[in-house]
Amino acid sequence: MKRLQIVLIPLLLAYLSILGFYVAFQRKMVFHPVGLTGATPADFHLKDYKDVSFPSFDGVTLTGWWIEHPGKDSRRPVLLYCHGNADCLSQLAEVSKIFYDFGFDALIFDYRDYGGSGKASLSEKAVEGDALAAYQWVKTKGVPDSRILIWGHSLGSSVAAELATRTHPAGLILEGAFPSIYAVSRQRNPWLLVMPFMVLDKFETVKYVTERTCPLLEIHAEKDTIIPMELGRRVFEQAAEPKQWITITGINHNDFPSVAYQYENPIRDFVAKSLSVPSPEAGHSAF
Repeated sequence: MKRLQIVLIPLLLAYLSILGFYVAFQRKMVFHPVGLTGATPADFHLKDYKDVSFPSFDGVTLTGWWIEHPGKDSRRPVLLYCHGNADCLSQLAEVSKIFYDFGFDALIFDYRDYGGSGKASLSEKAVEGDALAAYQWVKTKGVPDSRILIWGHSLGSSVAAELATRTHPAGLILEGAFPSIYAVSRQRNPWLLVMPFMVLDKFETVKYVTERTCPLLEIHAEKDTIIPMELGRRVFEQAAEPKQWITITGINHNDFPSVAYQYENPIRDFVAKSLSVPSPEAGHSAF
């Protein structure tokens, strides 16, 4: 028995140390803020953009790009893009050109502590508040809800899904979505017995997609090694109708720009259907 204790006690202490490290430093694992590198949409021959800034709910200054086609068109879709946990504007210069080519006017912004946005503590509540501030900024441009689509990638997919429960967008596009941070933790480290109450920032995407009323398009990379497709499928299965799924074949988590134009038509079709749906504010259901 003593020999067994000699072996088991150090193993137990090591295990508890690893668990304690995860709990103590979990926000460092969830959020990976990066700084600007200087890349802009102009590097991809897109001149129709402006640097913008606006306050978040608590006064933190957020920065972004407002990308707008020449001429006014009351039918043009407007995209609000919520990026992932290790992105910033500089890394989205090519994506901004893709969105422009797809026919969107767009606001691409950085959460607090990312890119050129103000420095402040990161949390789920904070970045969700930043996304709501970005949505409200778009509205100040005179854009109605019926023209706004929200697109979120990876961690931003949960931010976008939560935002769609507090606003009335025309549609919601989720790329590389996951059910919750707890689900990702269990999938990656099933041996680490993290309990739900230990998770500070829950990002319960699967809950948010049941509460939204707008049409949903979920996109997932076939070979996603960061958020395996089975996790995205769990979100889709629980999501309320109307919903649509697209598997992006042959790519990993961050590779969408390399194949984006192959999927332009189904994305445009989803947008067109979403824009034709009467706003829930008017008391109508989606298509």
